[in-house]
Amino acid sequence: MEIKEFKVKLIDSLKGNLMIYALNLIFPLLVSRLYGSITLGAYTYGITIISISLLLANLGMDVGLLYFIPKNGNKYVSFSFVINVFTSGLTMVLLFFFAKAEVRPYLGLVWLMSAEQLFFSIYRARQHIKEFFRIKALVDTLLRMGIFSFFFFLWGPQLGNLILATYLSAIIAIVIYFRDHKDMFGKLNMSKEFIAYSATIIMGGVMSLLINYIDIIMIEAMVDKQAVALYKVGTELALLPSMFLRIVNTVFPPLISKLYHEGKVDEVRHMYEKLTRWLFLISSITIGLILVLWKPILSLYGPEYLEAKMVLIYRGIGQLVNASVGSVWYIVLMTGHPRVRFIGVFLSAIINVTLNYILIPVMGIEGAALASMVSVIFINLLGYFVVKKIIHSKVYYVI
Repeated sequence: MEIKEFKVKLIDSLKGNLMIYALNLIFPLLVSRLYGSITLGAYTYGITIISISLLLANLGMDVGLLYFIPKNGNKYVSFSFVINVFTSGLTMVLLFFFAKAEVRPYLGLVWLMSAEQLFFSIYRARQHIKEFFRIKALVDTLLRMGIFSFFFFLWGPQLGNLILATYLSAIIAIVIYFRDHKDMFGKLNMSKEFIAYSATIIMGGVMSLLINYIDIIMIEAMVDKQAVALYKVGTELALLPSMFLRIVNTVFPPLISKLYHEGKVDEVRHMYEKLTRWLFLISSITIGLILVLWKPILSLYGPEYLEAKMVLIYRGIGQLVNASVGSVWYIVLMTGHPRVRFIGVFLSAIINVTLNYILIPVMGIEGAALASMVSVIFINLLGYFVVKKIIHSKVYYVI
């Protein structure tokens, strides 16, 4: 992708990410209104377990494709999907025997959700951003909400309605993803370089998943499923300050890989510094609005969700820092330093798990949010100084 196209793709990413973010806020609102917060908590717990398991199902190949497609085209696409079938099956078997029985109805989603991650990397690497978000919004999210709403009027507020709706929408989405990119599938190629890169991503990914999901698992174990629902809503709302970083990260990584391997480090540095300054400004305004409007926002979900006030604030502050340092870990990955990322997320995961274990029994969901805030701030500040060393950036002029 040429640099002059970057703004166009960034706008596509802006529209798509904002649309998905809005739908991700509407989804729990609709579920809470129709099915109640306890059912939302149970569904969130099941999907969280599946989301964690995707690391084993994908073996880091989603990031591997994002790194290698700009360099080698579709060389490793077929290999990635074939391996994903086997690893998804293994993951489902392990979850069947070692996860709680209530997770078993979700097991088929392991393959569907992990395949979607691989397709997302293809869309990003080929810069088909608009097309992916259109399918994700209309099919995977809106259709799912329509299906479980229809099932509600047929069969009442049963958890199975949500699970079945998730399966149906995911299957339809996968069929469309494949139709759009069937030209990427061909000869089965593999290399030690691709496997080694992806394997290193796995190690860092395990720790990253602990940072992102361990709080929900520990809240379910130490508190209850209603607390999971409250925490989930607060967390989703708190992602708003970093929404614009997600928009940048959808488009920026393949360009980083391309420019860096062409020796254009100065261009990478210039774009990173400029984007990050804008991210800091926009995210600061956003967190200010959240601090002012937290009560009416949470009240939309029901009076019980007001208890998620500090979750919203703590997680929001963490996401402000996340946005304020920009695409640091993608720069680390796309410049060929996955082991550095592993060390960073390993340390952050230890901090997160330890603080969750200490704070949840004392503070409940607020303790989980505080633990997440501390670990997110740590990992992002560390990444900022690592990137400063790699590309000699100076985002805020002094540091």
